Amino acid sequence: MPPVPPPHRTRGFLALTTPEQWRDLLQHGKRRPVERGTRLLDQGGPSRLVYALEHGRARVVYTEHNGDEVLVAVRGPGDLVGEYAQRDRSKHMASVWTLEQCVVTVFTADGFEGGIRRHDLGEPLQRYMLGKARQVGKRVWRVAHLRVEQRMAKLFLEIIEAGVDAEVHTVPLSQNQIAASLGVSLSSVAHLLGAWRRIGLVETRAFEIEVLDLPALTRRAATR
Repeated sequence: MPPVPPPHRTRGFLALTTPEQWRDLLQHGKRRPVERGTRLLDQGGPSRLVYALEHGRARVVYTEHNGDEVLVAVRGPGDLVGEYAQRDRSKHMASVWTLEQCVVTVFTADGFEGGIRRHDLGEPLQRYMLGKARQVGKRVWRVAHLRVEQRMAKLFLEIIEAGVDAEVHTVPLSQNQIAASLGVSLSSVAHLLGAWRRIGLVETRAFEIEVLDLPALTRRAATR
């Protein structure tokens, strides 16, 4: 399939490379489209594949033994997933599911490591992985200190910002997935979405939320 142009606003690992380094790194893998709702990585699985997201967003989810899910992160164009398990030869700590139709480049372990070495990307990769680790602390702080409305607003902003080239501000999650991501009841999510819908902040669909007033959402996410 033809190459995907890099996003206008860079993020993730892409933001730590030059356009040439990113393009050349992708040559070490195979590009393919992936449908919405596809599991790229399986928690506890031994896969040695690494994925580079070129288009579309994905959610990283840790699942408890009873089936409860905890959202770990949201990834978008320019991000890598699977590099932790590949680097330390361990099992995946979480599962990764596509939130929408994506285009990814898939690397084998040898292809990924060869590309990192050849294009002198070892130091940027280390910085990228350390940055991911720091994000966990921020998420824990939100759960401990923010109201549910603030947390939901921040979740929506995080998902929107991961879709760097999106013209429409969409959150491709069902209400059940939103509740699971926040660790709150479905009724709490439905109540907030109903209030936001009445003031024209969002429009709700079966498996997607469209944010109509991004500045108002940003104000609701602000810590006070």
